[in-house]
Amino acid sequence: MISIVICTYNRQAYLPKCLMHLKNQNCSSEDFEIILINNNSTDQTEQICQGFLKENPDLNVNYFVEINPGLSFARNRGIKEAKGSIICFIDDDGFAIPEYVNIISDFSKNINYSNYIAFGGKVIPCYNEGKAPKWISPHISGLVSEVDLGKKVRLFSKKYPAGCNMIFRREFFEKYGGFNTDLHTRGDDKFIFLKLKEVGHRILYIPSLMVSHFIDDYRLEKSFIIRLSKVIGQSEAIRLKNKNFLKKFLKQGEYLFKLGAALLLSLSFMVKGQTLKAGYIILVRWFIFVGYYVDKKL
Repeated sequence: MISIVICTYNRQAYLPKCLMHLKNQNCSSEDFEIILINNNSTDQTEQICQGFLKENPDLNVNYFVEINPGLSFARNRGIKEAKGSIICFIDDDGFAIPEYVNIISDFSKNINYSNYIAFGGKVIPCYNEGKAPKWISPHISGLVSEVDLGKKVRLFSKKYPAGCNMIFRREFFEKYGGFNTDLHTRGDDKFIFLKLKEVGHRILYIPSLMVSHFIDDYRLEKSFIIRLSKVIGQSEAIRLKNKNFLKKFLKQGEYLFKLGAALLLSLSFMVKGQTLKAGYIILVRWFIFVGYYVDKKL
């Protein structure tokens, strides 16, 4: 069986659509379960979840409240409550295609992919205005969880699956543990994928495994982008706090290199007259740098 974990916090506007897409899967309801984790929401999330359970008695849905605040706590609760051999994570503002469960089932059973313990799919950001803001470029599209590595099945190399569309075999969590609860707001998904790579596992990209991910207007505001960039740096500092000197030194060199590369990239965009793209590339890299070096507490 496939377990789909939905961790939610104060997302009453989008959670019903997320659940409707799971309800409309082109497979038997016996093939998957939905694990709803309410991370102490203060809006109508409780009523939405309870209503979904009552209205869909034929679906395998389980609902839990996780009192410890933070996405990592909620995800770990989902792992604990899940019964499937495959555990998927979709955000509460993510909308899976109707073939989602069938695609996961096919790949997880395919002998050619039996050695892969983690998968990720394409993520398409959706905006209120119908198109991406002018400052978005491929170099920082991860800020809106965009994932598109092309039309062919391949390995993730430098990038990682987005947290709104990631799939694991249960055995990984049983052997290596769950998400890092020190990373309350950002970075716990990167932490888990780095752990995978450290123990020698490869991560498979499945382009047909698509999720549309709604991006609120407030997440496109400059103040939010600055805050998010700092949190990325902070999370990296926390992840490396117990690592040896060499790993910390290499990370420092990487961040300095990326800051320099951002300056060069910005010049190429400025030559093309794309000043917003140029400015935001520098802004994002600078505040990741600040988050890592200056403000290391989440």
